[in-house]
Amino acid sequence: MSKVIVPLNAFNVQDVLEKGQESFFQIIHASEANGVEIRRELFPKVILPLSCIREELTKYPLFTVYSAPVELWKNDGSINLEDVQQIFQEADQIGASWLKVSLGHFCKEKSDVQLLKQILLKEGNIQLLVENDQTIYGGNIQNLKSFFEEISKNDVPVKMTFDIGNWFYSGESVQEAIESLKEYVIYLHLKHVENRHNRLITLPLPTNESAQWRKAVEQFPTNLNRALEFPIQPSSQLALFVKLVGKRHEKVGKKVCSS
Repeated sequence: MSKVIVPLNAFNVQDVLEKGQESFFQIIHASEANGVEIRRELFPKVILPLSCIREELTKYPLFTVYSAPVELWKNDGSINLEDVQQIFQEADQIGASWLKVSLGHFCKEKSDVQLLKQILLKEGNIQLLVENDQTIYGGNIQNLKSFFEEISKNDVPVKMTFDIGNWFYSGESVQEAIESLKEYVIYLHLKHVENRHNRLITLPLPTNESAQWRKAVEQFPTNLNRALEFPIQPSSQLALFVKLVGKRHEKVGKKVCSS
C-alpha cells in the first residue's frame, strides 16, 4: 500500500530549526499522512536530538525516512565510508526504515560496489536509497543508470528515490529519466518547479488534472511511497495535499497486477 510521507523541509525552515523536527509529528499524523522524512540538515549544528526524535515517534505510527546530505561516492570514486557509517548509526538510533543519500561521484571503473554490499549486509534492517539531486553529476541520468545497472548486476540492495522536480535543476529530461530509471524506484519525491525571472523555484503541486506531476506519477506503480517535498505554508494546508496525492486518488498512478 502506498504511503504519503512528509519531509520536514516542507515546513517553514526557521520554525523547524527553532521548534525541533519532533514538534511537527503531531500535525503530520493528524493530516492522515503515513510517514515522516527526518532531515539531517535541519538538526542543530552540535548535538543531534536523536533520542528525542525516537521517543516522540513512539507516540505516532509514522513510517520513518532519514535523509542526510551525504554523497555516497567521493570525488575520486571511492566510497564515503566514514560518513555513510555515521548516518547509518543515526538512522538506526531514530528507528528509520529507509536512509536516503545522494549518488556523488560514482565511477564504474573505480567505485567498489562489493564494499558497499558488505556495508549494507551488516546494516540489514535499513534500506539505502539514492536520490537524484540537483547537481550535474548526482542528477545525471547516465551516471545514475550506470550505478543502478552495476549494483543490480552485483545484487547490492540499493533502491532509488526519484525526485520529479530535481531533474529541472540538473538540466535533464523528466521523461527520459522515468524511462531509464523507473525499474529501480521505490520512493517518489513530488514537487512542482517553474522558471521565474531566469530562476528555478520549487512550488506546491498544482491541483488541476493536467498537471505535469500527475503525468509523471501515472507512469509509476500506485504502491510507491510519495513524499510532499515542496513548501506547505501555512501548515494547515498539509491535509489537503496529503489527500491530493493519496492512494484514494486512483487516477494518480497505475496499479501493478500481482502474478
